[in-house]
Amino acid sequence: MKTPVLIIVYTRPETTIHVVNALRQIKAESIYIYQGIPNTKKKSQDFQNYIKVSKIIQNINWKCRVKLKKQKGVDSYHAWKLAVKWFFKNEKEGIILEDDIVPNNSFFIFCSKLLKKYRHDRRIAQICGTSFLNQKKISNESYIFSNYSLGWGWATWRRSIIDFDEKMKDWPKMKKNKTLLKIINDKKFMYYWSKVFDNQYKNISKAWDERWLYSNWKNNKLSIIPKKHLVKNIGFGENATHTKIKHWYSNLETNEIKYINKHPKKIIANKEYDCWLNTNVYGIKFHYIKQKILNNKVLNIKIIFKIIRVIYKLIKPLYRIKKPMY
Repeated sequence: MKTPVLIIVYTRPETTIHVVNALRQIKAESIYIYQGIPNTKKKSQDFQNYIKVSKIIQNINWKCRVKLKKQKGVDSYHAWKLAVKWFFKNEKEGIILEDDIVPNNSFFIFCSKLLKKYRHDRRIAQICGTSFLNQKKISNESYIFSNYSLGWGWATWRRSIIDFDEKMKDWPKMKKNKTLLKIINDKKFMYYWSKVFDNQYKNISKAWDERWLYSNWKNNKLSIIPKKHLVKNIGFGENATHTKIKHWYSNLETNEIKYINKHPKKIIANKEYDCWLNTNVYGIKFHYIKQKILNNKVLNIKIIFKIIRVIYKLIKPLYRIKKPMY
């Protein structure tokens, strides 16, 4: 495969080996590796894991071009920023993976074909490998468009990175004008994402994917979502930075897309998918109702029933009991 790939690795050899093996299967020809060096003593477990990851990288032995950049004492947010900036200084387009995102083979074909197709279409910000859509069917087409930028295995162009507004300088104006309501057209969702962007703007939290999403909304850009889930996140657990708690989509299995021949007729966000994503992945309805309760001194009986319904919908898939077979 000729499309350049960037992988960002830290101190998790047990997951990194699977990502490298995925690249081995498709014989990636151009690989960029950004490796974080822990700011700890050499005898520490983190540093020993860093050594193990280095050995995995050194074992990339098929015919390919490898560029390696190492950085010491950098947190996950700045590692992402520095790695992506370095990658797109050298390449006009490419695929981005982290050390716990394992794609199937069709992910690389999917990204490569659509990078070429939408290369000059500035309405498109990125191509996602994530969709969470193995069981739910949204469309008969090979992919859809969404307002949401999902960051577990993705591809983009230098032109999109140039538009990235890390400092979110226009957020106060967007918030005042209720720009988000025009994009997502739902007060519950607007309330949730306003809180998220407030925290990012004030540097209470630093998450690259949330700032990236803001930037794409600001620039009226969409993302491409495959009809099948093409990547597996194997990084959930105590050693993770952001994915410590397991969810229904933890370790969600992937499915191949055999043919990418049904393209959407119009470049518009799929509202059904975006609503489903907000409810089932981000859990926004629950967050919204919880905040409403906290803001009200008297607990309304209708709100209680809403909470029960939302919680039931969220936990129902986790506790399905199969009937015994006789």
